[in-house]
Amino acid sequence: MSLRRGACLGGLAVTVTVTVTVFPAPVSASAAVEQVLLPGPTPYATPSPPLAAVGVVPTRPLPFTIHARVAERVHAGVGPDGEIVSLRALHRLALTGKGDYLIVIGAPVVDVHAGPGSQSEPGLRIGQILWSGFSPGKKLLVADAELSAGAAARFLPLRLHVTRAGGQYSLTVTNATTLSETAYQASAVPRQLARLLDRTRAQSLAGERLESAYASVEGRVRQRPARIAAPVAVQGVLRFPTVPASVRGATLRGRSVSFSAVLGDASPLSLRVDVRGGGTPHLRLVARPTKLVRALAPPAGESWAAALRRRPIPSGVLLRTLIDTRMQLVRSDQYQAFLANPDPQGATRTVYVYESAAAPTPKGSPVESSSGDGDALVLALALVGSVVAIGAAVVLWAHS
Repeated sequence: MSLRRGACLGGLAVTVTVTVTVFPAPVSASAAVEQVLLPGPTPYATPSPPLAAVGVVPTRPLPFTIHARVAERVHAGVGPDGEIVSLRALHRLALTGKGDYLIVIGAPVVDVHAGPGSQSEPGLRIGQILWSGFSPGKKLLVADAELSAGAAARFLPLRLHVTRAGGQYSLTVTNATTLSETAYQASAVPRQLARLLDRTRAQSLAGERLESAYASVEGRVRQRPARIAAPVAVQGVLRFPTVPASVRGATLRGRSVSFSAVLGDASPLSLRVDVRGGGTPHLRLVARPTKLVRALAPPAGESWAAALRRRPIPSGVLLRTLIDTRMQLVRSDQYQAFLANPDPQGATRTVYVYESAAAPTPKGSPVESSSGDGDALVLALALVGSVVAIGAAVVLWAHS
């Protein structure tokens, strides 16, 4: 049997679909035990972060002499009904090591320029942010990118919905990382599964990326459906023009209503805040992919191994818990990289900020003029200016 998995390792620029065989070829009848690969750190075959590049990308994103870590902040402008009306990403790429580099970061990018502290200027291509240059040992590349909300908003970790009725404002925040996957079940060794659960739990609590692991199973291996979601920590504040009359599902302090939760991790995947009175609020919400705590907590005591020593736990329960929690942790790892890290082993951390915003003014709107000749002159000047600007940008990027 084989399971579907994705080729991006948290930081690669391209998401593709491949099939990886997780079980060896059929063994002889005398062989009783097989080693099966558990989920992690490889993600799944699904359109999900990191965003995919369009067109050709380098086969080797970085030379072996250069490593990279990414700190990213994604800012989503939220409209009056909870829809995403604008989307920006501040992508900080810290290089260490000496050598030339050519980096392609996939994104539905509308515009990009160097962010604060950047030591180079990014280039722009359809569906790609480009970096090219030389690292003398350390180099900071910061891209401040405007993204197409229509193309990228569906990959954000949260969905927001706002309703207003009878003087009541209601906000629903839902974990949008939910995914249907194919898992497996089989007879396995409980003691080994308990040790693997303790190892997975330790890595989760430490905020570490999962290491590859195998489990020993015997007999028939059967597929089963699995529904998973990345755990997402949410902290939000609604600031009202006047003091609300009442609040449900949050805490009221003066004109501010605050709320926090982890959506997922054996907890509900959505939260709702109801506020009566106060007017139309300004929303600011911060979301972070996070670790598993509740889903990996042993039934009693300090470890799964200790719990197993006290009383028997069916191997099917242990294996299901192990596979499903590791899937959730890998899903969380995917959302740590909204835009890619060109170093597959590099650390990546992403914070998502949702904030009330007006819809942006459409670009390229007609310029009003009192005569047809004036319209023609404005159009001609605009075309000349565009050519000059594009030429200057190409020259600047080529020398960065």
